[in-house]
Amino acid sequence: MRRPQRHPRASDGIAALFNPQSVAVIGSLREALFGGYVTAKHLLDFGFKGKIYPVNPQYDTALGMKVYPTVKDIPYPVDLAVMMPAAQAVPEIIGHCAEKQVKVAIIVSDGFAERSEEGARLQRQVEATAGKAGLRLLGPNTIGVANPAVGLITTPYRVLYEKIFTGSISICGQTGLIGPQNLPLEETRYGISKICDFGNKCDIDEIDLLEYLGSDPQTRVIAMHLEQIRDGRAFLKKVREVVRKKPVLVLKPGRTEESKKAMASHTGSLAGEDLVYDSAFRQAGVIRVDSLAELLDFPKVFAYQPLPAGNGVAIITISGGAGVMGVDVAAQHGLKLARLSARTLDALAGIAPVLASNPVDLGPALPAYRGGLASRFGEIVGAVLGDENVDCVGIACPWGLRSSLAEVFGPLVRRSNKTLAVWVPSPSLSRAEEMARSLEGMGFPTYPDCDTAVKALAAAYRYSLVRSKVC
Repeated sequence: MRRPQRHPRASDGIAALFNPQSVAVIGSLREALFGGYVTAKHLLDFGFKGKIYPVNPQYDTALGMKVYPTVKDIPYPVDLAVMMPAAQAVPEIIGHCAEKQVKVAIIVSDGFAERSEEGARLQRQVEATAGKAGLRLLGPNTIGVANPAVGLITTPYRVLYEKIFTGSISICGQTGLIGPQNLPLEETRYGISKICDFGNKCDIDEIDLLEYLGSDPQTRVIAMHLEQIRDGRAFLKKVREVVRKKPVLVLKPGRTEESKKAMASHTGSLAGEDLVYDSAFRQAGVIRVDSLAELLDFPKVFAYQPLPAGNGVAIITISGGAGVMGVDVAAQHGLKLARLSARTLDALAGIAPVLASNPVDLGPALPAYRGGLASRFGEIVGAVLGDENVDCVGIACPWGLRSSLAEVFGPLVRRSNKTLAVWVPSPSLSRAEEMARSLEGMGFPTYPDCDTAVKALAAAYRYSLVRSKVC
């Protein structure tokens, strides 16, 4: 399916989607768990830096702000409109936005092409009205966007925390699961640049976001969940341009007939052949991932670490079994076990003879480290990092180091140009999470287990190959 021609004013819409100077919130302003009240309150609570204009003919004021009967009654320019009325009311409101020359509208409401033929008719009507006016549309059936750098959070569902950390990872998708109301972004200190839920993609789609995020200086890595790609040729052309500058990771569901049917009822998407997507992604330099967890986890290695110069991996573990599994994962995903030099093996043997191998198994030697684990751990990691055959390292960080993380890992920030990924084996989930947050605060991407850490390193290596071919 070819993408429609754009109105001359349409180019302003994507920038206004993430950096509006003013937002009109159109919907119920009754205090509840969902609706316009929640969106307006998020904008206030997260420190949105622009103007907020609530819109509802049944209210005079809400949250200490003047409420306007319609968008047309707002006596100031409006960049972004966020609306959540019943589907039947949306065409008229879009008409008001078009008359007001709003730059972009987020249609939260569902009940459009994903629901019925009548919904599809309403969606076509909305598209036609917006298209004539150059009004860009996100959705329908979306939670919208987030840009924590300017306090922009549009989700109509309550976010149960107070801070989203600004970072360099941008996440886009056709699911509300990527929204801040569903992710523990505060607890994990996950560094967000932008979030965008496409919804039904009646207008703004993955190509628009690739173009915008590819040039966005605040975005270092792009992660996309795509149930359907509307214009495959245009997508591949654009993504080839973007991967010259930054990695693009894609989760593309629809590998089975059952999931294809589920997608059609979810967003009205029609899935293509999975093998075609797989081949096209590889040729374009896209890093394909297999789960939502990987889509969220893998970008961290790109955000925090340099790319590996090669595929030689070392694994430092506290369990021989974990090391063996890590070796299997490495081989399956394009890494090879680095052959440690004689100098490195001698250095490791000087600390403890059982360490002189790759994987480096700390487990048998741990009892001898009582009172000195921190200093010895730093020596071990330093020896491995200094090996010319090692390009990337997966590191188990024992929970016994919880009070010495800065002492052990701090010097590695300054010394290493190798790609590192960490996991925290621990009998305490809360301690492991606390340590993970501390490590990531120092720039070390941290994963739930050895396998995931090694897969993330392999993804970084695959992108380094892409960069070497296109740059």
